Amino acid sequence: MIDGEKTLLPLIHFDATHSWDDLWNLCIPFIEKHGASMLRQRLDGIARAVAVERHYIDRDYRDTFSHYHSKRFNTPASRTLRLHFFDQPITRGDLLTGESARSAYCGYAVIRPTRPSCLGRTMISPSKLSDLKGCLLRTCREKITLQGTPLEIEAFPFISQDTDATVCAQSALWMLFRYFSTQYAHYREIRPFEITQLTKDYSIGRLFPTHGLTDWQMGEACRQAGFSPLIYTRKGYGPSFDHLLYTYIESGIPVLAATKDHVFVVVGHFSDFSKAPIAGPRVPSSFYNSGFLINDDNCMPYQRLPLVGGVSNVPNDSKHGVDRLESFIAPLPEKVFLAAEHQQKVVDKLLSDPVFGIAANSPSLTACPLVTRSFLTSGRSFKRAILARGMGNPTVAEVYRAVPMPRFVWVTELSTQAEFPNKAMGEVIWDATRNEHEVDGWSAVHYPEILALDTGSALNRLPDVTKFNLDNPVSYDLYKSNLECLT
Repeated sequence: MIDGEKTLLPLIHFDATHSWDDLWNLCIPFIEKHGASMLRQRLDGIARAVAVERHYIDRDYRDTFSHYHSKRFNTPASRTLRLHFFDQPITRGDLLTGESARSAYCGYAVIRPTRPSCLGRTMISPSKLSDLKGCLLRTCREKITLQGTPLEIEAFPFISQDTDATVCAQSALWMLFRYFSTQYAHYREIRPFEITQLTKDYSIGRLFPTHGLTDWQMGEACRQAGFSPLIYTRKGYGPSFDHLLYTYIESGIPVLAATKDHVFVVVGHFSDFSKAPIAGPRVPSSFYNSGFLINDDNCMPYQRLPLVGGVSNVPNDSKHGVDRLESFIAPLPEKVFLAAEHQQKVVDKLLSDPVFGIAANSPSLTACPLVTRSFLTSGRSFKRAILARGMGNPTVAEVYRAVPMPRFVWVTELSTQAEFPNKAMGEVIWDATRNEHEVDGWSAVHYPEILALDTGSALNRLPDVTKFNLDNPVSYDLYKSNLECLT
């Protein structure tokens, strides 16, 4: 059924008489074959109704149109279409009242008049996609209106390249920047044309049509956008490369990852906890990692990036693989001075310390193989989750809530192989505003038997450690505020 085919907002239902082909007819001349194929592949069987918002003025496309496309002899249209997808049949009355439309809303895709790819700004809810069950990823919340009706979507921003004003590097940077500006008021919105302008002083030759960016140029764009980026290469970090990438994703920080000839955004990961435990006193949680979730501008959002590329026949698996990654860029907040590789070294040293280490303070953890899970978070977010988690002992929860914490902290949770991935038995909290050479950079060391707290540093004084003996400890939930688990 098509309701209002000639209006500014046609509403099509996928039923016995109308299909995706009828939707594409409504989108002529904006839609092109590749974009249509991508949308259908990702949403076929999920979307049951689509509202076609005609004459939509998209701020990102208008940005590139004003600075580039309008200068062409054969000039494309300055306006776009926006497709709104619903997983249930809806009526115009539902759009007016909003209740049914809000619960059925899957997201939107802007269709721009560019070739060879027409997909502009796109937000598709990952919670509506059954193939992502069990995955952990980062999303942001965007509020929109459809003819006056407020709708809301939680997703990770996506855009495809237009091969002129944007190619894969600019598209990946746009997705990264748009996530941060939507999620956090601290970051401003950066539009496509400005992304290339961020690196104009470090470019050779013309800016448009663009030919992409190097790792160094992408890092510089991140720096000028307000981040403190770190560039990691597989050649430079060797066996630690995959673990460091996992650690930043576990911290809820999307990263730019590059193969030899392509760039995309890593937004989440998925795990296999059926792996047999390995020998050793401590196993990092990255051992269970089975791959990452990526937004690749050549494909629809939320592709799985398997550990090995080119061997999977699963439709939503990327042809790339973790093994083909050559580098990644982590856009850290400016107040994070301790990098992941340095945090790993200082925590390993602390856990083996003769005074504050595991062997000297925790008979229960010494007696069993451990799993360590490290991540970065804000002190405010960590405190906000304390009540729900309990922290294994009322004293720990009370002390953590009362003591001042840095703006950002590194946390290494301690769990047993029997309890992981559900429960923790303790944690090390490290001040992320310090560096790896400060041996007293930790804020707290918590084992089932004791809590050691540096109250001196917490009060901006010299280190002064206070110990609390803990009775009747229990395990407690892992910290889960960095990533959303899809069920």
